[in-house]
Amino acid sequence: MAQTIVQHHFERGIEQGIERGKEQGRIEEKQSDVLKALHLRFDTVPELIADNISLIRSLSRLNSLLEQAVSAKTLDEIDLGNFDK
Repeated sequence: MAQTIVQHHFERGIEQGIERGKEQGRIEEKQSDVLKALHLRFDTVPELIADNISLIRSLSRLNSLLEQAVSAKTLDEIDLGNFDK
């Protein structure tokens, strides 16, 4: 019985670790997408902007930035002031 409980918690921990890894992968991919879109659209991206994007952990925020990056005519049109992490 005790071994079953330990095994259950161990397996649950592994599953949670896998999910966190997947989420981190999605975040890193979206950060890369945003930076790529900015580079393609505006050629050069200030280092401060790139650094701040790499700190964002919200997929919805990154999705919003990606949409702005592909549609903005200038970097100033992108809401880069609020880097919620």
